[in-house]
Amino acid sequence: MTQPLVSAIIPTYRRPGLVAKSCRSVFAQSWRPLELIVIDDGSGDETPQVLEALRPEAEAAGVALHVRTVINGGPGLARNAGMEMAQGEFFAFLDDDDLWKPHKLTTQVAAMLQRPEAGASFTQFVHESSEDRPKPGPGQLADGWVFDSICRGLTRVHLQTLMIRRSAWQAVGGFAALFNFEDSEFALRLALQFPFVAVPQPLTVICTPAGGTVSRDAGLEGDLKRDRLKLDVLAEFARKHAGSARFSTTALNALRARVHDEHIKHLIWLGRVAQARQAWKTAMSECGNDERLAALKGKLARARLAGWFGLRLKKP
Repeated sequence: MTQPLVSAIIPTYRRPGLVAKSCRSVFAQSWRPLELIVIDDGSGDETPQVLEALRPEAEAAGVALHVRTVINGGPGLARNAGMEMAQGEFFAFLDDDDLWKPHKLTTQVAAMLQRPEAGASFTQFVHESSEDRPKPGPGQLADGWVFDSICRGLTRVHLQTLMIRRSAWQAVGGFAALFNFEDSEFALRLALQFPFVAVPQPLTVICTPAGGTVSRDAGLEGDLKRDRLKLDVLAEFARKHAGSARFSTTALNALRARVHDEHIKHLIWLGRVAQARQAWKTAMSECGNDERLAALKGKLARARLAGWFGLRLKKP
């Protein structure tokens, strides 16, 4: 019996010092046949040279290495370019600063071959600094038809752990042209059309790249922008997919409430209490009397009181 080809896809942007390590974790996979497609998202640096220098290692490992440079458009469009090039029956995604354990692909292919109806598979992962604490926990590994579970936080599908069938990509299309939240939106679309298989093994390592830090306020400003993007994406998702047989407004509103909750807290921590209260009213109107949102009423009151004394609530 011929083994199915797996296409590993890595988008990279200005991380020549990290992407080689990620590629080597693909070369170390026990599964064959295997191809690695690296999309340089318009880095404009030495990334192409770094990738070309890996060719002898790829050949020695029996992995077909394909490299392409595209105009910078974000990780979603870069992954789409990779899927367009891919020849495999299965696609697996890895970021340029993360790693796979050697048996990651072998384990997932076996799981998906046992469940031919499944369009996707996901695994647990660990952070590099805490490999003794796999995530998600056992309570967040529901599989099957997981749209509701993803929205309610009962299933966590991390993109670096995701493997999909080519047929699933052909059915749902590629990633949205976003620089953030494109992975979650893609998983939600997949979950409307295909059941998922959960593999309760930590087979991916999430690494934190070295680099400078920003002040808390600057970081929170970035959080606010991401919050607004997520809410816009989810509103558009509801408009596009409300007619799907497995779509649930109640479930999606639970996800929207989680994003609203974070957005309101970010405003509170920035001391923008009036904006936070207005955002809370909007959230309650959109999502109903969600318990998470209802619990914010007390925090808003404390933030308002702190503001009278020129203070603000601190981020935990």
